[in-house]
Amino acid sequence: MSAKKLPACAPSRPASGASFIEANAQETIVPALWGQDTFTDKAGGSEVLEQMWAFDDKKGRPCCLIPEATALFQERAVELLGTKKEASYFYIARCYRYERPQAGRYREFTQLGFEILTGRPERGLEAARDLCTGFLSSLGLEYEIDIAAKRGLTYYLRGEGFEIRCPELGAQKQLVGGGAYREGAGFGIGLERLYLALKAQGKLI
Repeated sequence: MSAKKLPACAPSRPASGASFIEANAQETIVPALWGQDTFTDKAGGSEVLEQMWAFDDKKGRPCCLIPEATALFQERAVELLGTKKEASYFYIARCYRYERPQAGRYREFTQLGFEILTGRPERGLEAARDLCTGFLSSLGLEYEIDIAAKRGLTYYLRGEGFEIRCPELGAQKQLVGGGAYREGAGFGIGLERLYLALKAQGKLI
């Protein structure tokens, strides 16, 4: 996982990337293949394997296709921060879940994410939530937000976070999941569901 600095103005980058750059976040390249331990340790124990594409490599090391990316930033927080007290990152990553595909819920999906690593996670949570709602509002999307949702990943403080939903999507109405954790705060947006939400609300040209 590596970060690269981008110029303050990048006309060739889509609007989503520009919003995050304006928030002084660096784009980070997130690998699709990673060790299982990161997710079993950070995301709730061995039961998380049920929703992962998990396997051993040629040397017998347990690997997986990443189911989400926040755990990677938690694990590499010290390395990514260096001598800084706070740093923000964004990414667009392919993620994978091992289950039967459904409308709006796929085995392979794209996640637009933001993470702020800071010693003040509650402050980071407010900043992350503001950035997320500002981005969605800039697209003209109408949504509902739950700021005290119970999240299924155990790294969230008190097991709580926030969720943003689009009622038009029915059973798979959650667009965003995020929250604060020990090393900071962040969120992930499912881009396929975002597309479906914009389409359902007639926001696409």
